[in-house]
This record gives sequence, structure tokens and C-alpha cells, in this order.
Amino acid sequence: MTASLVRLRDGWDRFWFAPQSTAPVEVLRIAFGVVTTVWMLSLVPVLDPFFGRDGAIPVRELPVGGWTLFSLVQGSPLIWVLWLAGVLGAVALTVGFRTRVAALVVFVVIMSVTRSAPLAFNAGDGLLRLVAFYVLLMPAGSAASVDRWRADPEHLWSFPRRAPWALRLAQIQLSVIYVSTVWEKAGGARWRDGTAVSYAVRIGEVSRVPVPSFVTGSPLLAELATYGTLAAELAIGVLVWNRAARPWVLALGVLLHLSIEITLAVGFFSLTIVTLYLAFLPPDRAEQVLRWVRDRVGCRGRRRPTRTPASEEGPEPEDRPTPAARECVDAESQPVAEAAQGIGVSAEGRAEPQSDGEPNGLPGSGPNAFITVLPASNNERVMVDTDNVDGAAVSAGNGPARAGNGERT
Repeated sequence: MTASLVRLRDGWDRFWFAPQSTAPVEVLRIAFGVVTTVWMLSLVPVLDPFFGRDGAIPVRELPVGGWTLFSLVQGSPLIWVLWLAGVLGAVALTVGFRTRVAALVVFVVIMSVTRSAPLAFNAGDGLLRLVAFYVLLMPAGSAASVDRWRADPEHLWSFPRRAPWALRLAQIQLSVIYVSTVWEKAGGARWRDGTAVSYAVRIGEVSRVPVPSFVTGSPLLAELATYGTLAAELAIGVLVWNRAARPWVLALGVLLHLSIEITLAVGFFSLTIVTLYLAFLPPDRAEQVLRWVRDRVGCRGRRRPTRTPASEEGPEPEDRPTPAARECVDAESQPVAEAAQGIGVSAEGRAEPQSDGEPNGLPGSGPNAFITVLPASNNERVMVDTDNVDGAAVSAGNGPARAGNGERT
């Protein structure tokens, strides 16, 4: 085998199967779960009018190999059971509970709804179905999920390394969407003569915010908008694979779809396509995002983390406190210091002898011994490690304290 073929084979293996952090998968799973939940809720006003007993959409024959659960439940109250399954599946997917099963339920429900009434839905609904299929193939519950918490709560925020082949499929899908869209548009007369965008924003049925007439009526601005859209979509589809250009073309895509969302009612297309952008989020950045969210969400009522003795190893790199976490701890320092002074602990965390009757001047000292004091002023528990008064760990919070044997009281 020649050197060129070896490099090609190795590059192929790296692209599809070189293990990487699952953090981008988790970010995509959470964002997609939220979008899908909103999509399921948006069906409430149309479920009975479209699919009820006297619904506007009759049961139709599907092509060979086609299927939909709505052919079994259409015209009966069971459509609401199927819808509820979709809502519960979307919520479960968001939090990562029975993630694989939840993704399968979401995919089946979206498939059933959209295939039963294709004229009532658009490309955004079809894209939701595609993303649901890719998430179904991903290790989407491996971290930051209820599944991981149930299996290994100590490593809830540790991201295992897995082969990214399913994530690559989603990335390729995004690129194909844009390239094929440009190809199709380039065959249309309105896109070739530069008037397509001007016509689109003047369609009253889908218009949201009226575009000023001096924009739609100007040949120059209309051509800039039309050809600029084609250029932006082609750039996204091709340059997204260039690491240096990727942030810029994805930012351009966000602006493009934000402008579409403001001016035109295109359903869930813009929101779903931007969610799919998350498949290109670098693993290290995805981990930073998830830990930032963890620290912000956990800032309220956070218990001050126990200090690790110098003789023990420190936390693993992925578990080190982020600046947001340190900010939370610093915010708690003042009430801790004030409460500590009431039991003879200095603001620096050093225990001060209170009597001569016990070792270290603290009653109940010994291995793993703690004093728990509940000041009446602020209802905060203060815990003091009396086994090491020179480096006594002091923490405050509203959570349960620990007794001398390490059990919760």
C-alpha cells in the first residue's frame, strides 16, 4: 500500500473513529431536547383540527415502505396519548433520562406527525426529524444527564471519549443541506435575476415584519440580498469544514437565519438549523459551556466544597472549579466568617480553643469529628473539622450537616 493510501486510510479512521469528548453531543442533545419540547407543545392548537375525528386531514395511503402511528390512532382520543408520549420523550431527552429510548420516542412521534400531513408542515419539521435520528445514534446520555447521575454520580460532569461517527453524520448533513439548497436555488429564475428575496418578503401570508418599500423596490438592494444569501449559504456549506473559517461562517449563518426568522414565518427551520450548528462546537469549548451552566445553576444554595488535605491528590482537571464556581464560593465567604466567629473560629478558618476539657479545646474532637452549630440569626449550619484545627474546614449552607461518624443528621 502506497504512502498516499495509508495517509488516506488513517485520515478516514481519525475522522470517523478517533475518540473525542462527548461534550458537543451533550450540548446538542440538551438544545435539541428544548427545541423539540417547544415543537411538541406547538401542536396543541392543531392536533384535533388536523387529526381528530372530524379533522381536516383524512387518513391517506402511504407509499410502499411508509409508516406512521397516526394511521392507527387518527380520529380517536389516542392521538393525545401519542402526543403526550412525544412531550415526555422530549423532556426526557433534554435531561438525559433513558436517553436512547427518549430519542427513539421523539423520532417516531415526529415521523408519525409529519408523514401524516406533509402539506401542513415544512422543511423545519423535516429537519427536526433528521436531527432526532442522528441524536438517537449518538452516546447522548454519557455525561451531564440523569442516566450518568444514576450510573456514576461522582463523574456526572466528566465527559468520556467516544468515536464521533454519529456526530460526523450530523455535521455532513448540515453541509449537504446548504450545498444542495444553493444548487436548487441556482436553478430558479428569481434567484438568477436577483429578485427572489424581494418577492419572498412581500408574501403577506408568511411575512412577519414588513420590509420597507425602499428595500424591496430597489433593484440594487434586492440583488445584494439575493446573491448575498446564495453566497452565505455556499460559504457555510463548504467553509464550515475549515477550522479557521468555521466560527465566522457559523456566525454569518446565525445572522442570516435571525434575519429570516424576524421577517418570515418559517416555522422551526431557523431554530433547528442553528441548533444543528452545535454539532461543530469544539469539545473543549463544549465542556466549558456545560460547566459554566453547572456552576451558574448550582450557585444558589451551593455548599462550600470541602478542602482536600495537602497529602491527598487534588481534583481531576475536569472537576476543578471554574471562575463562576469560585465566584459562588467567594459570595458565601462573608456569612461563613460571621457565623464562624460565634463558635470560636477565626475568619481565616483557624479554630480557636474554647475550653481545656477536650483536645484542641473543642468537644467531641477526634477522627472525622465535626461540630454543627445552628446560629439563630441566619439559620446557617457551620461545620468545623475538629481533627485538624490548624486547617479546619468551615462551610455554611442550608444543606444537611454531618455528624461525627460522617453520617447525615
